[in-house]
Amino acid sequence: MNSHATILNNRDFDPVAWAEKIDKLLRDGKKEDVAHILASISNKQRQMLREPYKTKYGNDIVAALDKKFSGDMEKLVFALMDTPLEYDVKQLRGAMKGAGTNENTLIEIICTRTPDELKAIKAAYEREYDNQLDQEIASETSGGFKELLVKLVNGSRNARQDTDDEVARNDAKLLYTDGKDEASAKKEYSNFLIILATQNQNQLRKIFAEYERLSGGPIEKTISKKFGGDLAASYLAIVHTFSNMPAFFAAQMHAAMKGLGTRDNDLVRAIVTRSEIDLALIQEEYLKSHKKSLAEAVKSETSGTYCETLLQILHGNRKFA
Repeated sequence: MNSHATILNNRDFDPVAWAEKIDKLLRDGKKEDVAHILASISNKQRQMLREPYKTKYGNDIVAALDKKFSGDMEKLVFALMDTPLEYDVKQLRGAMKGAGTNENTLIEIICTRTPDELKAIKAAYEREYDNQLDQEIASETSGGFKELLVKLVNGSRNARQDTDDEVARNDAKLLYTDGKDEASAKKEYSNFLIILATQNQNQLRKIFAEYERLSGGPIEKTISKKFGGDLAASYLAIVHTFSNMPAFFAAQMHAAMKGLGTRDNDLVRAIVTRSEIDLALIQEEYLKSHKKSLAEAVKSETSGTYCETLLQILHGNRKFA
C-alpha cells in the first residue's frame, strides 16, 4: 500500500455490479453519483469496468461517459478513465497540436517521469499517432529547450540509481564554471544541459549539494540568473523534481490556480496523476508554502460536481481500502 497516495484499491469494488450501477446512474441523469463512483476507486479498478460494461451494453464506457459530461468535468473524467500511460501520451499530443505549444505540459511530463516511463511514453505515442515523439517535439520547440526534451525522451538519463562522489564533485565544478561564464552557459550543449539530462536522480542530488558547497548558493539561483524562458523552467523542474517532487507538484498546482482564471487542464493533470503516488505529501507541501490547504484553494477556484470530485480525490478513499 502506498502510504502517500490518496486513492487506493477499493475493497468493496465489484466490476460487474459497479458497471451496471454506472449505466443506471447515467440513464437516470445522476452524473454527480457517477463522478463520485469513479473517484472512489483506483485507476486499475476503473480499467476493470470496461469489459463488463462493453459485454452487457455493447458500448465503450468512456464513450458513454463522454456523452454525459462536458467542460472541465469531461477533462476530469477522461483523466480518471485513461491509464496513466494513455493520459500522458494524450496530454503530450494535446500540448503540441493546433496553434501554439503548451510548454508547461511538455516540461511537467518529460522532466518528471522516470527513464522507464519515458521509454513507454515514446513507444505508446508512436503506436498511437504513427509519428516519432522526438521529431514532433523538435518541430514544436527550439534551442537548448528542444535539445533537452529530445535527449530525455530518447532515454539519455541513466536509469540506474548508483552514485559516485568524485563524479559529483567534478560535475559540480563544470556547472560552477559554466555558471560564471556567460558564453559557456548559453552554448546549446552546455554542461548544464548534458549533466541535467543524463545523470540519475541520486547522482543529481549529490551534484546539487556539491554545487551549493562550491558556490555558496543553491543551483536554482544560478539557473534563474543565467537562463531564461522554457529552458530555465525545464532545468528548474529537474532540480525541484529530484530535490523534492511533492513540493514541485504543489507549486504546479498553485501556478494553475493563481491569477485570473484557472488552468483547469493543468490542475486536473497534476491532481489525478499524483493521486496514486504522493498526493498526500503534495498537500502537506502546499499547506507549508501557501498557509492554506490545497482543498481550500481548489474550493475557491472551482465549483459544482467538478469541485466536489477534485476534493474527493484530495481527501481520498483510504477508509474503503
